[in-house]
Parts: sequence; structure tokens; C-alpha cells
Amino acid sequence: MASIVTEALDLANRIDALLGDSSGALESLDVGTRRKLSEAARKLNLATEATGDTVHRIVHSPLQLPLALVGVETHLFEVLTKHGQQGATNAELASTTGVDPVLMKRLLRYYQSFGMVSQPADDQYKANNITSAMVSLGGRAGVPFYLGTLVPAFNALPEFLRNTKYANVTDGANCPWYLGHQTEKQAFEWVKERPDMMGHFMSWMVSQRDGLPMFLDVIDFEKELAGQGKHPGLVGRVILQDREEVIQQAKTTPIPGFQGIETQAYDFFTPQPVTGARAYYLRNILHDWPDHKCVEILKNIKPAMTKDSRILIDEMVLPERAAPWRATQLDLAMSSCFAAMERSRADWDSLLEQAGLKILKIWKYTDQLDDCIIVAVPN
Repeated sequence: MASIVTEALDLANRIDALLGDSSGALESLDVGTRRKLSEAARKLNLATEATGDTVHRIVHSPLQLPLALVGVETHLFEVLTKHGQQGATNAELASTTGVDPVLMKRLLRYYQSFGMVSQPADDQYKANNITSAMVSLGGRAGVPFYLGTLVPAFNALPEFLRNTKYANVTDGANCPWYLGHQTEKQAFEWVKERPDMMGHFMSWMVSQRDGLPMFLDVIDFEKELAGQGKHPGLVGRVILQDREEVIQQAKTTPIPGFQGIETQAYDFFTPQPVTGARAYYLRNILHDWPDHKCVEILKNIKPAMTKDSRILIDEMVLPERAAPWRATQLDLAMSSCFAAMERSRADWDSLLEQAGLKILKIWKYTDQLDDCIIVAVPN
């Protein structure tokens, strides 16, 4: 027992020393090491948390998102970031942001206690890595989007599940979204009617994968999919299919360097008009829909395929054990808003079998979300 206590205290002292190192040692860590250390620290924190601390952390967790939005909307995080290493006083931050000094001190007290800002001295506040995250496009867009759009659906989840006797949520026309927002509008329709939320949503879609690999980092596209030595960048066509309004936006404001990509308005609940494509790529499409709708989407592609065609499904493949926290959050977010889900390997096998398809291979390309490319072909 004594050795365990000694080892634990030694570990705590070493962690304190690492955190207090002013040489930038933590910032110099590579992405993989940084994530491994972060996850180990998170698990250690949860494993050693006292009962009272656990309860208070969870019951007060609803404060964190609205208070983050206060920091975003007052530009506090942005102002603090601009002050750099010298930091700023409470009075300076209150004056710049227009926030009452007494309120500012209370906000800063909260932010430092949750690591959202640093406080090296009694009246000195500095930005840190979490402050920087709140200033990023993802922070500025994701915080207001989630608070204004998804949180009402999350809050309705307990009542919804009580009413349905805790059945799995599979009906897109009957899910917590409608109860939480007291609306008959489907989620995407609701967001489209609110330009501010649509703006946040579009920015969130652009930024939500910041710092993560993409599928081309693990796939040799020419070797695996081009076929007969042909590279799609040299021979063939690349066609972007989406809803009419998205295609019109792409035509109005084309992305530089993508001039060679064709655009085509397409509803994936109708037969696929492009026949014989080498690859039909679906990025985070199926996680928006329950199984029966996904089967419909896939069955509309299958008749267009030839023997060389592949369906590339870019989605999570959740493990049966120790699923990552970012993935489990998204799974229940999809359930709350769309009666949809993130899927395990068994779920994908079952879904594809219903559509007359099978998995040829799977490439995993992130640890944070278990993002994978599922290569599917007809049975």
C-alpha cells in the first residue's frame, strides 16, 4: 500500500512539474504523444474523482456551454488571446469587452477553474490552448450552434425516452428534436429558416474536423481505386452531387482549384444517374439516417454499379469496447436530432446485407472518432 501511495504522490509531483514547465515542453509534443497523455490524464481524473466532485461536476455541466458562449460573444477569449504572454488584468478585459468589472471577475474566476483561461497571478489572466480553441472557427461556430440548435433536443431526451418506454430511437419523424423544439419542422428545415444558425452550421461543418487526418492519408487512391493504372486526376470525371441549393452555392462561389469538378443536383432517395463510376463516395451521409433510410440510399446506388465499382462509405466504425468519447457523443446527438446513429462493424454488416452489399475492406484513419473508409461491393 505504501509503495502505491508513494508512486501516486510521485506521479502527482511530476505532473505538476510538467504543467509548470515554462519552456514549452507540452507544446513541443507530437500529436500522437499529446493525445495519449491527454487521454491518460482524463481517465486518471475520472478514476480518482471523489463522489461529491462527480455529482457536482455533472449537475453543473449545463453551465459550461452557455458560459462558453458568453466568452465568445463578448470577444473575451479573442481579446485575451491578443494580449499574448503578458496577459491582461480584470479591469483591462472589462474595459475592452464592455462587461461590468464585477461580472468580469466572476466570469474569469469560473473560466480559470475549468481551464478555459490561465491565471498566473491574482489579477493577471492569460490565454491558453483552450482559449485558443474557443477563438478558432470551430469554437466560434460550434458553441452557438450547439447551444441554440442541439441542446433543446438533448434536454428533451429523458422525457422522450420515458414516453417511449426506452425503445431505441428509429423513427426520424418521432425523435427528441421535435419535443425539444416544440416544432413540426425537421432539423435541417428548421435550421434553414434561421440564417444565423445556418451560418454557424456551415462554419461548424468546415471546422469540426480541424487537426484530424482525412481518408486520403491512409489510402493510395491510385493503387486501390483508379483501376488499370488510371488516376482520376488525369483520366475520368469527378462529380459532386448534392441538393439543388448546395449545388447552386457551389456554382456561385466555386472553390479555387476545383474548377475541373462537375456538379450535379441529386436526391439520393432517387436512382443514381451516374452509372459505372469507379467510386461512389458518401461522407457522413448515412449517420444522418436510420437503417431503413440508409438501405434505400444504398439500393439506389447499387443498380448503377459495374463490376469495378466501389461504394466508399466514410463513417465511424465503433469498436465493441472502449469507444472514444467524441464518437459516443455524436452517436446520441444523431439519435436525438434524426433518430440516426453511429454504427459498429456488426451494425454495418447488417445494414449493408439489407441493401444487397458486403464489406470488401475497411481502412481506419482516426483514433479520436474511429473514422473509417468502408469499401462496399454487391454481394
